[in-house]
Amino acid sequence: MTRTSAATLRRGTTLTDATASQRRRAAWRLLLPLAALSLIQLPAQAGSTSFERFLGSYEGVSTSVPAGEVSSRKLSITIKPDENGFRIDSETRMHKIDGRIKRVQSSVSFRPTRRDNIYESAMRRNLFGQLVPLDPLNGDPFVWATVSGDDLTVYTVRITDSGAQDMQIDKRTLTPQGMNLEFIRFYNTNSIRRVTGVLKRVGGVAPGTPAGENSVFDPQS
Repeated sequence: MTRTSAATLRRGTTLTDATASQRRRAAWRLLLPLAALSLIQLPAQAGSTSFERFLGSYEGVSTSVPAGEVSSRKLSITIKPDENGFRIDSETRMHKIDGRIKRVQSSVSFRPTRRDNIYESAMRRNLFGQLVPLDPLNGDPFVWATVSGDDLTVYTVRITDSGAQDMQIDKRTLTPQGMNLEFIRFYNTNSIRRVTGVLKRVGGVAPGTPAGENSVFDPQS
């Protein structure tokens, strides 16, 4: 090989290497944002299954009657799988003194978090299409759930227009026949309502039940 042709080959090799390097850098610039986005969208703790013992359908009545009602509440609850978490569908029928029957329904999905046995609510979709909690500073309820032994507890907090705290604690405790229910509502630190109930298990839930639209709790329930 002549000296001229060898120099030409070296220059060609250098140009080819530089072009390949530029292409690799360009590829990484495109791939890194996609990789970061995929990490953001990964569930925080997809393997958590502490809620599975609670899956099923339950029906019963309240054992305490709040002021303004003339009979016990009729209660029905279904807890079902929902993606990598679970969803709680509930319905309450209340009889009022004036003869009206009030029906309150709620449906909230929950997803695992990085903390064991704590689940965040999934009630709206963000820009990436993920279900995430609502914003309490906009007047929406902030909802989360915890599992501890036989207890599945749902907390709902609102910030009122005056800046006060309106909080509901809905505790469900497994029993051999079904579950006991205790509902407490606080305004700031004052307990303003308490309802207890006994529910019997009336059926199981098949895995993979599709999720529906989420609704929020009625603060007057």
